[in-house]
Amino acid sequence: MLVAALPGEPIESCGLPPDIVVRVLGRELSKLHSLPVVSCPFDEGIRTRLERAEAAIAGQQIDPAEFRSSNSNMTPEGLFRRLVSRAPPPEDLVVVHGDATFANILIDGLQQIGFVDCGHSGRADRYVDLALVASEIEERYGKDRMPALAKSYGLSRWDAHRAEFFLDLYEFF
Repeated sequence: MLVAALPGEPIESCGLPPDIVVRVLGRELSKLHSLPVVSCPFDEGIRTRLERAEAAIAGQQIDPAEFRSSNSNMTPEGLFRRLVSRAPPPEDLVVVHGDATFANILIDGLQQIGFVDCGHSGRADRYVDLALVASEIEERYGKDRMPALAKSYGLSRWDAHRAEFFLDLYEFF
């Protein structure tokens, strides 16, 4: 693990205009996701995350009161079953942060970002990060910013099914 002080402040409190934040997030996540996945020793793929979720359910570590409103009527077991039955097709593996919330991404005056709380970094589908970032952008700035995120990231098409799956899976982390 490499530990160093990072300049900047969390994106959630940076005060930059939304257009800049969205553009920078797309660009910088694309850079992270372009790192060589072959040399990444950590597995954060669907199977690994589902196994962790199942263990958390068995250990009664999941509070459904913390679920997003779209899952408020679900039990942890029910949500887990839904995830298993709706897993997306083969993963598009990249190096992910794994917990890419605004609180875990710092931005400095040069509009460079740094990542903190990297305990779930590893090889996983790019939507592990994209779904979280998109959810936070939508919550703070509105759904109309999503095309700008996709464009700055370099996506030709947003996969809503994949994004929703990974948001649901995030309920267990």
